Parts: sequence; structure tokens; C-alpha cells
Amino acid sequence: MGKISLELARQDYLLAKALQGLSPRTLEDYDQFTGKLCRYLESNDLELTTGAIRQWLSTLNVGPVTLGIRIKVLRTFCRWLAAEGYLKTDVMAPIPNPKCPQVVPRVLAEGDTRKLIQAARRKPRDFAIVLVLLDTGIRASECCNLTLDDVDLDGMSLLIRNGKGQKDRNVYYSDLTARALRRRLSCRPDDAVDDAVFLSQQTGRRLNRNSLAVAVKRLGTRAGIRGSASPHDLRRTFATRWILNGGDSHSLARIMGHKTTRMAEKYVFMAAGQVAEAHARFSPVARLARNGVRR
Repeated sequence: MGKISLELARQDYLLAKALQGLSPRTLEDYDQFTGKLCRYLESNDLELTTGAIRQWLSTLNVGPVTLGIRIKVLRTFCRWLAAEGYLKTDVMAPIPNPKCPQVVPRVLAEGDTRKLIQAARRKPRDFAIVLVLLDTGIRASECCNLTLDDVDLDGMSLLIRNGKGQKDRNVYYSDLTARALRRRLSCRPDDAVDDAVFLSQQTGRRLNRNSLAVAVKRLGTRAGIRGSASPHDLRRTFATRWILNGGDSHSLARIMGHKTTRMAEKYVFMAAGQVAEAHARFSPVARLARNGVRR
């Protein structure tokens, strides 16, 4: 495939993915990764072959997890090129996925969760953000996109519009979060130019994912949480606590906006990583010791 036809094929691929309804962030990732490959091929006067892709991958100074993400995008890209007739064969087929270490993703301990909530109490906006993320498990982008019309204070639910896969869903929250949201909305500027629930204190417009991450990280630092905190940490914490408290993976998948229970079942594995904490809380011997039984 020539250089010009490869770039045209790449643009055709991105258009096809956009028509499938993929999220802007996913499309941005596809554009970025395939674009980097095409620019590498052009600058080194290479054709799109298995060997050329291996050569490019070898230049990436990234860990196995990030490398796996790159390979997944390129696998989708090259499979599509072959299916559409731009390539005779799928040149990514011989390239295996990298072996990644089995790591239990970070989940906030119960004590850290309490400290984070306490640190957020100073400002109604921050308090509501932390409780919404911890109480519903919604994504950072979904939190940023919440509008006034999406909040049902009486029904204690949020309408998540255009979630992953462009699907709407309702999520529910508890009394404490409801009170925090009421307080946040009562303090919201009357002359706000944006109908978003959570606004930037600098611009007065809706928070974006980066500013939300900065806000949560700042709160985590203030709370003294080791390694700080992120919106996705709170999403994982919600899901893991859901499983530990007896929730089922099917309901969790619907709440979190997953198409299947496959992702939700990963949180079952993550919850297993909290066994030591659960044992300290629920072991009958530990309970007896707390209640004054001596050796």
C-alpha cells in the first residue's frame, strides 16, 4: 500500500469507527496511535508490513500494559484494512499480545475513603463530587457531563447520557449524597453560563476530565492518602465495595455502564485482594478480641 493510499485508508477507518458511535475519546486514541504508526512508516520509507510494525513497536519506550493498548488499537486497524481490501492479509495477526503482570488495581481502603470525604467537606462542590463518584461509580467524563436536568433529587438518581456505547442509563445515590447535591445546587451561581452540575472555579464553565482529576488529586493529597487519588480510583472503590458488601456482578455491570459482566467480574477479583481487610473486620476471633476477650 502506498503512502498516500495508507493515509486515505486510515481516514476511511476513522470515519467508519465514528459512524459506529464510538466515544470521542476512543476515536482520539485511534487517531493518535494509527497516526503515529503511519508517520513512522513515512519517515522511514517503509510499507505497512508485520516487520515494519514490529520495528516501530520496538522503538516505543512504554511498559507492557501501555504496549498492549497500542497493539490492541493496531490489531483493530489492520484487521479492518484487510477486511476492506486495503491489505491482502492481516499483518498484525503474527504479533502476540505482551505478557502483563497480574496486578490488583488500586482501591481506597475504608479509612482513606473516610479521610477523603472529610477533606472534601470544606467546599460543597468538592464534597458533592467525591460522594457522587464513590456512591455511583460513574466515569470521570460522565461526572463532568452531568447537567441540572440530569439530577433527580426526589428520586435520588442521575441520568447518564451518552455513556460508553452511546447508551443512556440511570444510577442511584444515597441520602448523604442527596444532601450534598442539594447543598451544591443551592450554592451554584445564578448567573452561571453553563448548565453543568460541576463547574470550574477558575472559568465558571463545566469541569473537564483533566480539571476533575486535578481536583480529586488535590483532595487526596490534603487527606494524606498515600499515592493521592483519582476519579478512577473512586470508580474502582465503588465497584469493589459493592462486591464486598454482597452486591452481584450483573447489577454492577448495569450500574457502571458495561455491556457484559466481564468487566464487572474483574472487580470480583479485585475484591479478593481486600480479603485481609475483610478478615480483620469480620473474623469471629477478631470480633471477640475487640470485645475484650483476652488470651
